[in-house]
Amino acid sequence: MRRLDHRTFVGKARRRVAACAAFLAVAVAGGVVSAAPALAAPAPAVSGAAKAAVPTTANPLPSVDPIGDPSSFSVLVNKSRPLNPLSYVPHDLINARGSGQYMRAEAAAWLNGLFQGAADAGTGGLSIISGYRSYATQQQVYWGYVNQYGQAYADTISAKPGYSEHQTGLAMDIGNAGGSCGLSTCFGDTAAGKWVAANAHKYGFIVRYPNGYTGTTGYSYEPWHLRYVGVALATDMQRRGFPTLEHYFAGNTARSASIKSGADLVAADSSGRLLRYPATAAGGYMAPVQIGSGWTGLKQGFVVDWDIDGVYDILAQWNNGVLGVYRGLPGGGFAGQVVVGNGGWEQMTITVGKWSHSHPRPSVVGYFPDGVLRYYPNTFGGALSGPQIIGKGWNGMELTMADWEGDGANDILARTASGALINYRGDGWAGFFGPATTIGTGWQYIRALVPSFGLTGAGTRGITARTMEGNLYNYGLGRGQWTTYGQVGSGWNGLQLFK
Repeated sequence: MRRLDHRTFVGKARRRVAACAAFLAVAVAGGVVSAAPALAAPAPAVSGAAKAAVPTTANPLPSVDPIGDPSSFSVLVNKSRPLNPLSYVPHDLINARGSGQYMRAEAAAWLNGLFQGAADAGTGGLSIISGYRSYATQQQVYWGYVNQYGQAYADTISAKPGYSEHQTGLAMDIGNAGGSCGLSTCFGDTAAGKWVAANAHKYGFIVRYPNGYTGTTGYSYEPWHLRYVGVALATDMQRRGFPTLEHYFAGNTARSASIKSGADLVAADSSGRLLRYPATAAGGYMAPVQIGSGWTGLKQGFVVDWDIDGVYDILAQWNNGVLGVYRGLPGGGFAGQVVVGNGGWEQMTITVGKWSHSHPRPSVVGYFPDGVLRYYPNTFGGALSGPQIIGKGWNGMELTMADWEGDGANDILARTASGALINYRGDGWAGFFGPATTIGTGWQYIRALVPSFGLTGAGTRGITARTMEGNLYNYGLGRGQWTTYGQVGSGWNGLQLFK
């Protein structure tokens, strides 16, 4: 077998405005598959008007367990959960909006979008008050409050050094542009404060210390204290009504479900056993756990949250032409199959994921042997709606849906028979944006491409690829470029991997 082309590829990160948040380029961290710009066949035609994308929960849900990694965007820091190490310093701090207050780069980029959104809504605008605080600075702040108010009251308005969200570089105190109600609860009653409370999740932020939850968070109401957790988590919290991070991690319905994380790998073996391979913290997989049986006769399986209830489900494409959903149960296991498509589905090549901002649930994109690409919306969490034609000439392509651009709109990665891997950039509205680009060569020796989330660290994204020899490799996804590359397993032949 020929080796994959692993020559170093350093590409320019494509920059795209997503709700006015300009993402920063991610540096290439190691040798990865090259992106030679050569196609073996004409690129398929695509249709659909290009529109500006807005933030969306394109990725599966985050881990349901509290995150302890201080570099994770979803790290849980409170009075009983300090940073580890206590003196942690973020590596990617930047000057937020030229204010002299610092924040981690991705959070600062989305903060730009938040500020622009507030201005566009006619709120009068926002201002920055306080961002990153080092361990030493937090010592001064905390003990200053203790000396002024006494420790009991100081503990309700300030964190001990090493226990502060400001030390993560993910927190920002904001106020009205005119300066009124700065660091005061009255900010929550202003037009800007009300807008922020209702819309912050669209930009990956939450009001960390909401009114009425001092017993949970340990802090008094602070409508000005925003915490960046990422769009997926913030939107999931808002949709399912979790008021605090403590509530989210303690009450997540997926805690006891059979599939727990987007980093885990699900597969069916030759005897029809359904297996979950839990991801390790080191970027690999542990021994499998059987979570089902009777999975013979399957053409392809997909791990999705079909009804967006916070528990992973399975979409099964059967060789008998049936497309069915097995809903994950919060206590473990799956409900019986619900048929969402019937007749002819065995002829289709499909991929599954959120394809349009208009529909919050994962949907199906695929083609029959005619090569016509169709989009089947999952409108109600049950049977699919009628298809929309979104492209032609897709014959012979293997499809994988992933957010290559890192802009919150899923793209389609298509592998040709000659081994070219091509990115078709989704516009977030069931169409495509801009020309297709070749992002890899030598992929004809790959037998499965599976999107992964968090495999090589909290917040990471990637594609797990299986070779003809049964080896697994993880290709890290940045924003418009590959980041890392490494082998994460061997001996995986004989298993049908779920995407």
